[in-house]
Amino acid sequence: MKQRLQQNQTSQTGQVQQQTGAQRREFSEAEEVIRADREQTAPPGSLGERLAESIASEPAPPAKPWWKRLFG
Repeated sequence: MKQRLQQNQTSQTGQVQQQTGAQRREFSEAEEVIRADREQTAPPGSLGERLAESIASEPAPPAKPWWKRLFG
């Protein structure tokens, strides 16, 4: 029983190492890392809605003072 458990663990470990080894890449710049991550990861669907709500709740910019409106 113990031997079978060890064999299963060894084979599982080998599979995990093969999977992670195939995904390992080297990047020369940080932008390449970000680009590769963006290609693999999709943003959540609710992100657009939350972003729109956040922008809509921003206060309006203050009006220009009368002297700037008059003299430009």
